[in-house]
Amino acid sequence: MSTTKSSDEQQRLTTLQAQLADVFERVQRNDSEAFGEFHDMLSQQLMAYCLSFTRDVDEAKDLFQGVMLAVFEYRHRYVAGNITGWVFTIARNACRRWEKRQRAVEQLDTTYDVADSGSSSVLDTDEVAAIQQAVLRLDAPYRDCVMLHYFGNMKVDDIAEALSISTSLVKVRLHRARTVLQTTLANFRESLHV
Repeated sequence: MSTTKSSDEQQRLTTLQAQLADVFERVQRNDSEAFGEFHDMLSQQLMAYCLSFTRDVDEAKDLFQGVMLAVFEYRHRYVAGNITGWVFTIARNACRRWEKRQRAVEQLDTTYDVADSGSSSVLDTDEVAAIQQAVLRLDAPYRDCVMLHYFGNMKVDDIAEALSISTSLVKVRLHRARTVLQTTLANFRESLHV
């Protein structure tokens, strides 16, 4: 049963990849309609990926548009292969540059107010912030898999295709990332009870 399911899933991925490649071939020939079609085919997953980094819709939209602009600008540099992987590599690099800029801004902004309250709503906010920080602190390969899976709603096979790695490696990275996140969250909760 699982062999049939994975076979069907592999066939779906192969078909999607072929459709994307066909549309992108037209994009490379300067077909503006094809670029709109390509944009629509990847927009949901790519926007979710950008949003997982920024956690702000407007910032994610800007990042997403920048990625799509880069895809269009560098369309002639793409050579046949994994089109999804190529696009998500551009997105990952753009997101990392965005993170770097954000860290620089945060370092300059040394004035911030930390509210110390015992209400449960603050605890929930603190816990969410701790989880977000823990995800951002993961090593890049683990963080990419977590963000694509949980924030981008991508399946393991799709992630493997996008990152040009095996599905087994995606599963291992997700497992290790969850272990790290569980430990981090347990430590955070324990620090609240001290």
